[in-house]
Amino acid sequence: MDQAMIKLQNVSLEFTAERHSPPAVILKDISLDIAPNDIVALLGPSGCGKSTLIRLMAGLLRPTSGQVFFKGRKVDGVCPGVAMVFQNFALFPWLTVEGNVRAPLEQYGLPETEAFVRIRRSLEMVGLTGYEKVYPRELSGGMKQRVGIARALAVNPEVLCMDEPFSALDVLTAESLRNELGRLCADPANPLRTMVTVTHNIEEAVYLAKRIIVLASHPGRIALDIPNPLAYPREPGTPEFQEIVEKIHDILTQHELPELSPNGSAETAISPLPRATIGEILGLISLCEETPHDLFELGDDLGKKFDEMLEAVKSAEMLGLVHTPHDHVALTPLGCQLQSAPIAERKAILRAEIGKLGLFAKVREELLRGKKLDARALGELLSKCVPERNPEEMAHTLISWGRYAGLLEWDAKKQVVRLAASP
Repeated sequence: MDQAMIKLQNVSLEFTAERHSPPAVILKDISLDIAPNDIVALLGPSGCGKSTLIRLMAGLLRPTSGQVFFKGRKVDGVCPGVAMVFQNFALFPWLTVEGNVRAPLEQYGLPETEAFVRIRRSLEMVGLTGYEKVYPRELSGGMKQRVGIARALAVNPEVLCMDEPFSALDVLTAESLRNELGRLCADPANPLRTMVTVTHNIEEAVYLAKRIIVLASHPGRIALDIPNPLAYPREPGTPEFQEIVEKIHDILTQHELPELSPNGSAETAISPLPRATIGEILGLISLCEETPHDLFELGDDLGKKFDEMLEAVKSAEMLGLVHTPHDHVALTPLGCQLQSAPIAERKAILRAEIGKLGLFAKVREELLRGKKLDARALGELLSKCVPERNPEEMAHTLISWGRYAGLLEWDAKKQVVRLAASP
């Protein structure tokens, strides 16, 4: 068997925001091999560490523990065999298209003739021949991203890593660029045959990747490694393509895979709160009907990415406002009641449902005992209740929900949370 191009061995990454706060575990015990000629897509909810993981592969970040290898050698700093394409283009505005593509070649001291050949070839591969002397300000978003891809290709990387390269683009431009990459993947004459891409788009992952890695969150860890047997070129409209899309969709919406806790159990005594605001939950409810509503259409209607919409759906489901048959969302009787209720009644409904949640019950118990909790004590309590989640994020969501529902009061000046007076 060929040696792995990239190997992650028991990799974990922690981040400490403040000196005395407990570290947030971003990634935990990731072991993953990227073989030669492999094309891998990383999928998962927001905050699961997809972008962090791909930066570890490229050597832009160092793990807290574990090791990263490139072709059997430990990665220590930026990996010369890996090129990155970033979501936000990352072009130099004072350089032309040619200058931007040339920039990473400067470190290699190439003869001018070879540099010229590489620049011309990489621009041709992404359809930018004739734009060499144009500046980034004169380009559309899609063309800027093509420059980013050309710049990565110019260094002749052995692995191309892409961090949501199409998410900042409009739908038609993203589809065009996706097709370009699909053409490269299908071309046996293309020397770059190993790619890793981060995406939140399931169809994009199925269209490009030979393997789809699904990450679970809090902390980020590998949940599933799904092979994609479809031959290139791939047609999104075929039943075989849609079957894989639907399977992964069910996994991400937890119809087939409950989100695992760190000890491997599918449920915990106290469930974490999804990262969604009350406004996002109410916006979701306002778009739903008693008949099931397609989850992807809801995301488009609210201008949300799939994983962001999923957080709102999880929140509404936790509060008993929706149920999710397959890839659809429908209001429960309580959700229908909330949808048509005036503001005061809406708050009363949410107050009752939020008050039933295990995490709120635990915080209420502590507040009844001590009357108030400062920010540090609240963070320590949340870390004990839900150790796999960032306590600051959890505190923000808990206080936000609790204040809207009239359950909690927050003194921003003193950084103290109290029980609200009975309405």
